[in-house]
Amino acid sequence: MDLYDFDQVIERKGTDSVKWEIQNPKVNGEGMLPLWVADMDFACAPEITEALVKRASHPIYGYTLKSHALYHSLKEWIQKRFGVAVEESWMTGIPGVVPGIHVAVEAFTAPGDGVLIQTPVYHPFYHAVENRGRHVVTSPLVERNSRYEMDWDDLTQKLSDPRVKLMLLCTPHNPLGRVWTRQELERLGELCVENGVIVVADEIHSDLVYEPNIHTPYYSLSPQLANQSVTFLSAAKTFNLAGLYTSYLMTQNQQLLRDFSSTASKMGYENLNLFGMEATIAAYQNGEAWLEELLIYLQGNAAYLNEFLATRIPEVSMAIPEATYLGWIDFRRLGLSQAELNKLIREEAKLGLHDGTTFGRDGAGFMRINFACPRSILVEAMDRLERAIKK
Repeated sequence: MDLYDFDQVIERKGTDSVKWEIQNPKVNGEGMLPLWVADMDFACAPEITEALVKRASHPIYGYTLKSHALYHSLKEWIQKRFGVAVEESWMTGIPGVVPGIHVAVEAFTAPGDGVLIQTPVYHPFYHAVENRGRHVVTSPLVERNSRYEMDWDDLTQKLSDPRVKLMLLCTPHNPLGRVWTRQELERLGELCVENGVIVVADEIHSDLVYEPNIHTPYYSLSPQLANQSVTFLSAAKTFNLAGLYTSYLMTQNQQLLRDFSSTASKMGYENLNLFGMEATIAAYQNGEAWLEELLIYLQGNAAYLNEFLATRIPEVSMAIPEATYLGWIDFRRLGLSQAELNKLIREEAKLGLHDGTTFGRDGAGFMRINFACPRSILVEAMDRLERAIKK
């Protein structure tokens, strides 16, 4: 029996929800159904709410230490979910993965250095590099049979450029939903070690992986490879806690940890949210049953989208992702320019999807959809899309 009701539609308007209330005609104009920003329209695990209510009942919310329990909960979660032994001394807290990436770029590179990203990719990667006066170096992923792979020749060439000091790795990949294999990560890691390039791995989606795929944490690779890397983690995507701004950096390289922590302090990122810490601990200690049911529901949503498009709008397609609750919908066979595609989606279908070019020029012809919502909302979205295209 299902313990949790992921079909329940919960009204989010009136809560200052970015997804539902932002005044942006591209994603949430008049009459549009928003399916863009990456949070979920599901109630979080009840154990998390209980922990927050319990802490809120103590009426003082003053400055709070980064608790031992916080790091311990992550250590135990990693051991249980991935079978990897890590140390609390490898960890530090940061108010979010995106702020953390800004800190890492500042800590591990100098102005004018090159930072490599694999496109199309999560758009704050570009901002973190450019906003800190560094140079974006792109290595486009290669599409083969609706599945994306690393371009090894291109990576070899670009990582060997002495100006490239850092690589931002999205693993699992947003928006493409790829789960990189151990073999792929090892080959990539060896290239980075050979060329003295530090890897910054964003693993925020690492808990949202669908069987039979297996997430390989970058920090679980051989000591030589792991030692030249830092990894960002958070319960935010897994347990729908994005508004609580609590994430981790982890590395066994104590010099990288010191450099990161020192830079974070200089940039004003020393403290964590009290309730974010409480929610994270509760999630990792008591949220696993909820997560297992969530994964089944999300996989069902992805299968629904894939099948609907294949049978009702065959000129549009979406491969079922290996991870994340984000779908990469391919509209290229409609033969529209990106401006025409945006007009179709926003004005005709009245859908708030994420323009594929947000993730890089190689996202042209695509839209990203967030399918972490009750199935009834996706049914409405697909009906709107079918009517708009067939009109």
